[in-house]
Amino acid sequence: MSKVEGNRKKTGGRKKGTPNKLSKAAREAFVATLEGQVPNIEKAFAEVLKKSPEKYLDIFAKYAQYFVPKKSEQDIKAEVSGSFDFNEAIERLKNND
Repeated sequence: MSKVEGNRKKTGGRKKGTPNKLSKAAREAFVATLEGQVPNIEKAFAEVLKKSPEKYLDIFAKYAQYFVPKKSEQDIKAEVSGSFDFNEAIERLKNND
């Protein structure tokens, strides 16, 4: 990428906001490959869940970040009523075969 020196205007190249065609093609190829792996991914998740629910939650959270937009602080401010027992949630996952 070249720098604009002084007050010169940008000339040539893509206009701001124009998608990179090569990146788009690579992304589409990756998604097509990933779609073919869905049965394997589901099987792997099920195996991890049986062996270690904690590890399953960790992997699932890392995986989900690519498909669910992250919330900003202002989006997630809410009043929480009641309590959440993480250990109870883990036990529910273990017993939900």
